[in-house]
Amino acid sequence: MTAIYSIPETISSSFRFRSKPVKARAIKVIIPTYKDWDGLRVTLDSLLKLETPPKQIAVANDNSEPKIPNWLSGYPVQVVNYPGNLGPARARNRGFGLQDDITLEDVQAAELDAQRRGVPAPDWTYDGSCPEFVDDGGRFVEQDQRFIWNSDIHWYYFTDCGCHHDPELFLKFERTWADCGDCCVAISGPVTGFGPGRINEFMTEQGILNPPLERTVHGVYLPQAIVTANALVAGLPFAFLGGFDPQFSEAAGEDLDLGLRLRDLGVIAWASDAKVAHRFDEDESDLSRRFRRYGRGNRALEIKHGLPSLRARPFLPEKSEHQDLARLSVEAMQAGYDEAIDDDSRGVLKVLSKMPKSRAWPNGWQERKRMEQKLINYLSKKPSLTPPSTPPSPGRGIEGES
Repeated sequence: MTAIYSIPETISSSFRFRSKPVKARAIKVIIPTYKDWDGLRVTLDSLLKLETPPKQIAVANDNSEPKIPNWLSGYPVQVVNYPGNLGPARARNRGFGLQDDITLEDVQAAELDAQRRGVPAPDWTYDGSCPEFVDDGGRFVEQDQRFIWNSDIHWYYFTDCGCHHDPELFLKFERTWADCGDCCVAISGPVTGFGPGRINEFMTEQGILNPPLERTVHGVYLPQAIVTANALVAGLPFAFLGGFDPQFSEAAGEDLDLGLRLRDLGVIAWASDAKVAHRFDEDESDLSRRFRRYGRGNRALEIKHGLPSLRARPFLPEKSEHQDLARLSVEAMQAGYDEAIDDDSRGVLKVLSKMPKSRAWPNGWQERKRMEQKLINYLSKKPSLTPPSTPPSPGRGIEGES
C-alpha cells in the first residue's frame, strides 16, 4: 500500500506529551536585551501592532546595570532584572520564569530571612524553579510520573531585539498548530534580514537564521530545531527540559540544542509564512564576529549531542556578488569552531545519564521540601503519640500496649 504517514527515525520510549491548542490571544513573549534598548523598542512596537498582540511580554534585562530607559515604562511589559550579565540562555530562562541557578544555600538563606522577618518563605523555596510546573502524582514505582502546566498561558514566543514581525504572526501559528495536531511541541518560522543592505540580503537569501528542514512523506518540511528570533514553544515541555542550557553562554547553539531536546517530546512544526525580519548591522567585522560565535556554538552542540562534525564547509551563495560574504562567513565559523576544540576531550569516552537534567524537575532540595511537606500533612491527620521517656524492656511493648 502507499504510505500515508511516516515514522520518525527515533522515538522516545520515556515521554508522552500532547500539547494544548495555540490561542493567538494567549501567548507570552520573552525578549532578552543586552546593550540594545533601541532594538528592543523596535521589537516591542512591532509586537504591539500585531492583529492579536501578546497577552504578556517579559523583557529580560541582561545588562550589568539594572537601569532601564524611561520610555520603557510606557510599554505594557514586565522587566525581569537580576544581577550581572548571564548570557542569552539564562536571560530567556529568567524571562520565562525559570530560576536555573537556585542552590540549596539559596533556599536556606531565603527561609532564614523569612523567619527573621516573620513572613512566609517565597513560593519558589517550595515550588522550585517554576511554580506553573506541577508534579501531578505518579510517585509510586508502578505509576507513571505525570506533570501538568498550571497556567492559562500554554505557549511562549521567543524573539530578539531589532525584529519586525508579520502582522498575522500569532494567527498563522494558530493555524499551523491546527494543521500539525497536538503532537506539536514547538513552531518555528522563517527569519530574514531587514533592509536593502548587502549583509541583510545575504542573510535572507542564504536563510542563515532558518533551522535545517527535513522532508516528510507528505512533502511537508519540518524543522530539525528552532531559532530564537522566531520560535513558539509549549510551556510544559520547555520547563520540563529546564529551558535553554546555560552551558551555551553565547548567542549561538543554545536554540538548536533546545530544538534537538524538544524533538524527544514531539514535533516542531514549520510556519513558512510566519516571517520575522531581523536587523543586521551592515558591517563585515560584525558579521565575522557573529559567524565566529556560530562556529563555537556548533562545536558545543556537536559535543553535547554526539553529532558528526559541524565544522563549516565552503558553499556557493545564491548570488555571485555575495561570494566574498560567503567566504568570510565560512572562514569565521571555521575559526570559531577550531578555537572551541578542547584537546583534553579527545580520547575520552563518556557514559551519559539517560534522564535529562532539568532545572524544573524536582532536584535534591526540592524533593526534600516536598517530602517534608508530605510528612507534615500526614502527621497532622494522625493522633499524636507521645513516646516513652525510656525505651521498653526487651520482650515488652510500649506501656499501655498488650
